[in-house]
Amino acid sequence: MSSAIYSKDSKDVVSSDFKNVKLLEPLFDKLYQLEKNQKGKVNIVHIGDSHVQADMFTNVIRQILQTKFGNGGYGFSFPYSLAKTNGTSYIKYTSNTLWESRRNIYPVTDVSVGLSGIGLYANSSDFEINIDANPLYTFNKIKLLYPTKTSCFKIVLPNSDYKTVSEEVVVKPQIESKKAEGSKVNYTLHKVESKETLYRISQNYGISVEKLKEINNLGSNTIRVGMDLKIPNKQELAEPEPKVAMIPKIVKEEEKSENEPKIILSKEKPYESEFILPMSSNQVTILPCNKQSEYNLSGVVLENDRPGVIYHTIGVNGTKVSDYNKYPLFFEQLPSLGADLIVISLGTNEAFNKWTTPYYVSQMQEFIDKIKKNNPKSIILLMTPPPSLFKRRTPNTFVEGYGEAMKGLKGCVVWDLLNKLGGVQAPLTKCFAPLMAKDKVHYTREGYEKQGVLFTTDFLTAYDNYVKSRTN
Repeated sequence: MSSAIYSKDSKDVVSSDFKNVKLLEPLFDKLYQLEKNQKGKVNIVHIGDSHVQADMFTNVIRQILQTKFGNGGYGFSFPYSLAKTNGTSYIKYTSNTLWESRRNIYPVTDVSVGLSGIGLYANSSDFEINIDANPLYTFNKIKLLYPTKTSCFKIVLPNSDYKTVSEEVVVKPQIESKKAEGSKVNYTLHKVESKETLYRISQNYGISVEKLKEINNLGSNTIRVGMDLKIPNKQELAEPEPKVAMIPKIVKEEEKSENEPKIILSKEKPYESEFILPMSSNQVTILPCNKQSEYNLSGVVLENDRPGVIYHTIGVNGTKVSDYNKYPLFFEQLPSLGADLIVISLGTNEAFNKWTTPYYVSQMQEFIDKIKKNNPKSIILLMTPPPSLFKRRTPNTFVEGYGEAMKGLKGCVVWDLLNKLGGVQAPLTKCFAPLMAKDKVHYTREGYEKQGVLFTTDFLTAYDNYVKSRTN
């Protein structure tokens, strides 16, 4: 069943491991129209545990898909730092107030736990939550999710004089800049080192994989140790980033002129409020409104006004599918993301709790049924859990049973990550060691990036096959 990615004659040869791949055709059609017409958005939601919360695995998928189809925005995010846990480095949150949190892994209490899988709450009525996004993910639309029927939050731009936010990415050059013979373009040479990938190099220098391939005349993602890659220094040669507009100083409502741009509350309904900014920005501040005894934030959605893919991620360290099933609010808020595809990556923690396969399947089926009830048009894609070891030495055979059982669930696409990585015995092999963390449960950055590349390679291969079928 398993197949691997390998290089041959400088071309990537890939075999797709999707079960029920035809269920993806409505999504592929929407992506085809997006790519062809450069209009609209495609929303993908990835739900999981600690493998997803860290956003290393999912960020690879996000950026590869956005390189091909367009960057529609970062999507759903959560103030993990305010909950004293880890999260993405692309969206940073700070606050002047100490926030309390409760994860869905704990027994149900009166704390409202919604789409993020973590309840984040505070009693202070003078808090500020500052959001600072990487310039790659500037936004002009922000959606706030909360567990109440009416909003208790508002949005303001940072309280400062007019200023421009820099969009430059600072990197450490490997050697001093050179100028190509007969060329007016300044560039830096990067010598490829062992274990480096084209994706990793692109991230270090703030340039897309496609642009690197174009500048270096690469026909595939294959690179060799010792190869010199040209890295452009000129900003105009990098992927065009949205200009970060001027941020106005916040003044009292009565002092604003009619011509001064304002934030518009475009939509408000139970559990969510949507705001349109007068300009693109990578910074915004959340403030309280409608005085409450407790303020609870379920998450933040950041979008721009450009066509493309939005790859939302929801992950909770230590969570199991039954933990998501405990909270109805999760399912009530999920439609806010307008998911075309919902990817589910759960099973590792269930295995370490030694769930039987029938019990795992029953909980997963309940999860899927609840999702479909409120999201009938969303396609469900299940990823089998990755391999891991009990006590760092014994193969986790539970995930093997889960993976086989997933393939029997009707109405779902299944992608076999377990066998893609070599099966349950893979962590015992010497060549697998660089991919796994010391606990032999989690993965290194290299390991998560490999998983992301494996998935997107298979996904885009299946998409290309669909496109070819349209034209034949």
